[in-house]
Amino acid sequence: MSDTRPDIISALNRSGSGIELKSLVSGLVEAETSGQRSLTQRRVEDTNTTISAMGQLSQEVGFFRDGMSRAAETASRSAGSSSSAVSIDVTNEATAKDISAAIDVQELASPQVLTFEFDANTTRSSAVSAGSISLDTPAWTNPRTAEVSASAATLGGLVDAINGVEGLTASLLDTGDGLAMVVKAEDGMDSALDANSITALKSALGMTTDAVNGTTDSTENPLGVDAAATAATNASFTVDGLSITRGSNTIDDLFAGHTVTLNAVGTSNLTSAETSASLKDRVNGFLAEVNALRSYLETATQRGVNGAEPGPLAGDRSAQSVLDRLRGITTQPIPGFGDEPVFLAQLGIQTERDGSLTLNESVFDTRISENPDMAQAIFATQYSADDDRVAVTGLSFAPPEPGRYDLVYDPATSPATATLNGEALTVSTNSAGKIVLRSTSEGTNGLSMTLDQDVAITTTVGYGKSLADQMGSYAEDLLGRNGALARRETQLGEDLQEFELSLETLEEKAAALTERYNMQFGRMEAVITSLNKTGEYMQSLMDSWNKD
Repeated sequence: MSDTRPDIISALNRSGSGIELKSLVSGLVEAETSGQRSLTQRRVEDTNTTISAMGQLSQEVGFFRDGMSRAAETASRSAGSSSSAVSIDVTNEATAKDISAAIDVQELASPQVLTFEFDANTTRSSAVSAGSISLDTPAWTNPRTAEVSASAATLGGLVDAINGVEGLTASLLDTGDGLAMVVKAEDGMDSALDANSITALKSALGMTTDAVNGTTDSTENPLGVDAAATAATNASFTVDGLSITRGSNTIDDLFAGHTVTLNAVGTSNLTSAETSASLKDRVNGFLAEVNALRSYLETATQRGVNGAEPGPLAGDRSAQSVLDRLRGITTQPIPGFGDEPVFLAQLGIQTERDGSLTLNESVFDTRISENPDMAQAIFATQYSADDDRVAVTGLSFAPPEPGRYDLVYDPATSPATATLNGEALTVSTNSAGKIVLRSTSEGTNGLSMTLDQDVAITTTVGYGKSLADQMGSYAEDLLGRNGALARRETQLGEDLQEFELSLETLEEKAAALTERYNMQFGRMEAVITSLNKTGEYMQSLMDSWNKD
């Protein structure tokens, strides 16, 4: 009601000031609050625009992260076989080398198969012995146990218990003349159950050492078991005339970075090569991902000089830092892939005048012909050793600092000693009897070197994190809960809340000012009216005196 009081006073009291008080009050309040209101409203609009743009940037960074993952996983190496008898696949481009080999398969690896046939009266519910059945193979570090509980001490329960043992499968078949239990191990002679294990299975079926195969005897062979075994075999083949055996038909330790699968007896010619054309396509795909994010950021952060429209992220430090990181990618060293760090410029990757990255194919072809592995610095994170007798690994969740490290191992001391860049390593022996050297030093903690031979070794080992993986990790960090983009979005949200609170405060201030001015001008109007009435009275009195 206070905002209507001046109108009523002005309208009804013709003896007052004659001023339209509502307009006067509105003008005064507007003059006092409009500047701050306009500024705060503009800040709200700008903040909402930036929040929207940051959401778009997060999406673009997500696309970039996925692109880096594709770049790291895409294969530029081509592997093939001349026949279906053998197949070959690239499993790790970082360690894969060119292959040209003839492989002749004489025998495939096969599993041990145990068959237990029962008399016609045996059913899935027929009783067997309850308890633990100890099973073992030469390939297992420790025996494994099939547990047959008292409540499941049946032929079906025994099959289920065997299927619960890793490395074994069991099935119950109807042959037409009765049931048969078939127990199958994994391929290869070392995966076959030993004699004691077979005896334990027979014992669970009620067979004694005096039982006669296939003859039902309530004491010695209550299920009439007729047991038979097919022996396991190892794969036997030659590679370029060299005889080789393996316990499996899938072989991942024949050629580094490749898996060879033996499918049938026969001869095949295996090849693996990384062509310059496929490698250039892979590099160009990587550059396209970088250019896409850079182009978006160039537009989003432009300042709006020379009449150009400013971008929604102009002046935003978090967006600018991402752009700066992309702009510096050609000068970023990539250590761990040789004695000296690799730079993109060495591979012919150059920055054009508009900021985009392109590949100089002539320079690239020259560099790759000189060092075919140089491109791995872009795509393939890898551990390496200059000595083939050393296998290097690390912790996947906490890899070492990228770089090259001098390894020295001396078995002549008592005990044997080893150092990495002069720092002592722990020396131990693994289950296969091979020497393992591990680092616990800062920067290389978790780096592990396994030696094929227990001999003195002086060599260089390394860890290189590919540029694709580096940029992918950077993008992941940006998008993480505590990443730069997440922190910026949180800050923008807090700013928006503050600005909106300021607008609410301004509205409250305007209402208070309106009330105050209405009261003040109302009182002023009353005083003026009173004075005017007094003046009118005096004028009337004077007029009457003059008449007299």
